[in-house]
Amino acid sequence: MKKSIKYLFGVKIPHALNEITTPRNRILRLFTYEGILITLINNLVGSHNNLYAIRLGAGDFELSLVTMLPQLVGMLVLIPGGILTDRMKNKRDMVTSALFAVACVYVLLGFVPGFGSYRLGAFLILLPLSSAPMTIYNVSWQAYFSDVVHPNGRNNILAVRSSISFLIGITITLTSGALLALAGTNTDKIHLHQIFCWAGAFLLLIQIFILRRIPSVEVERSKNLSIKGLKIAFVELIHNRKFLGFIAVALFFYLTWHIDWTLYFIGQTQYLGMNEAWLSYVGIGNAIVQFLTMGIWSKINSRHGVRFAIIFGSLGLSLCPIGMIISTSITGGNAKHIFLILNILFNTTLATTSLNIIQCLLEVIPEKNKTFNISIYTTLITLSNSLMPFVGVTVYRALGANLSALHTVFWVIFFLRVIATGVWALRWWVLRNVELS
Repeated sequence: MKKSIKYLFGVKIPHALNEITTPRNRILRLFTYEGILITLINNLVGSHNNLYAIRLGAGDFELSLVTMLPQLVGMLVLIPGGILTDRMKNKRDMVTSALFAVACVYVLLGFVPGFGSYRLGAFLILLPLSSAPMTIYNVSWQAYFSDVVHPNGRNNILAVRSSISFLIGITITLTSGALLALAGTNTDKIHLHQIFCWAGAFLLLIQIFILRRIPSVEVERSKNLSIKGLKIAFVELIHNRKFLGFIAVALFFYLTWHIDWTLYFIGQTQYLGMNEAWLSYVGIGNAIVQFLTMGIWSKINSRHGVRFAIIFGSLGLSLCPIGMIISTSITGGNAKHIFLILNILFNTTLATTSLNIIQCLLEVIPEKNKTFNISIYTTLITLSNSLMPFVGVTVYRALGANLSALHTVFWVIFFLRVIATGVWALRWWVLRNVELS
C-alpha cells in the first residue's frame, strides 16, 4: 500500500505522504497544513459564492458582479498592501493580519440573509470587502514564501502543498455539494451557506495559528514609501526585461482564461442542468486528476524547468471550451456525463497552473521591493479577473443569450487560448538555455 501511494503512473512523486511525516520537513509540513486550510475555506465559501447569490435572488447580471466586484476591490488594495508588506521586517505579520480581516467579514456574510429585501445588496457589498484582505493575503504570502524557502526547495513544497490540498478538497467539495443538494428548500440551502461562512471564519483562525509556527524570517525593510521612492521602484521594474516578458505572456494567458469563468457556470447550470451535486462532481474530478498528475508535472519541472510544463497546462485549458460545446450539443440525459468525462480529461494538465506560474514569477521578480513588484503583476491579473468574466457574459448576452451565442463565444475563447499556448511555447524556446533565478 505504501508503495502504491509513493508511486503513481510509475513516477515517484515528491508529495508522497512520508514526505510530510519526515521530521526534517517541518517547513514543508506547516506550509502543507496551511494550504489544506485555505483549500477548505475556498471550497466552503469561495466556490459557493454564485450559488449563494442565486439563493439570495441574483440573476445573470448580478452573477457577473459576484465575480467582477471582488476583483476590482482587491485590485485597489494590491499596491498599498504590497508597499506596507515591504515595510515589514517579517512579511508573515501582513499575511496573518489579512487572514484575520477575512475571518471578520466572513462572520458578517453569514448574517446577510437577515437583511430582508436588502440581503442581495448586502452580499454584493460584503463579498468585495472580504476580497480586499484575501487579495493582500495572496500577494504577501507569495513574498513571504519566497523569503522562507530557497528556490531549490520551492518546487517540492508547492507540489506537496498543492497535491495534498487537492486531495482534501475532494472531500470537502463532495460533502458541501451533497449537503446543499439534500437541503429541501431554498431557506435550508441558505442556512447551509451561512454555516459555511462561519466555519470558514473559524478555519481562518486555525490557519493563522499554523502560520505563526513557521520559523520567522526577517528581511531588510523597503524605504520606498515616498512618492519619489515609488517612482524609482516603478522605473526599475519597467526596465526589467525579464519581468516585462513574463508579465506580457502571463497576462494574455489569464485574459483568455478568465473570460469564461461565469459563462462556464451558466453553461453547467442553465444548459446542462447541473445541480449542486453535479457541480461538486466536476470539482472533485478536477481535484482527483490534479492530485494524480502532480507528481508527473513536478518531475518534468525538475528535468526541464518550470517554463516547459506550463505549455501543456495552457493547451489543456484550450480544450475546455470544446468540451462545453460538445456536451451542450448533446440532447438527452448523457450530456452531463459527457461533460464530466471531457472536463476531467482536459484538466489533466491543470496542475501546472498552480505549480508553475508562481515559480515562473519568482524567477523574474527582483528581491528589492519584492512585494511591491508582485503587487504590480497581481494588479494586472486581478484586473483581468474582474473584467473578463463580465466581458464574456456581455458578449454572450449581446449575441442573444442562447445556446448558439454560448457556442460562438466558446469557439472564440478556444482560438484565443491556442494562441496563448503558442506564446508560452515561444517563451520557453527563447529562454530554454537561460538561467533566470
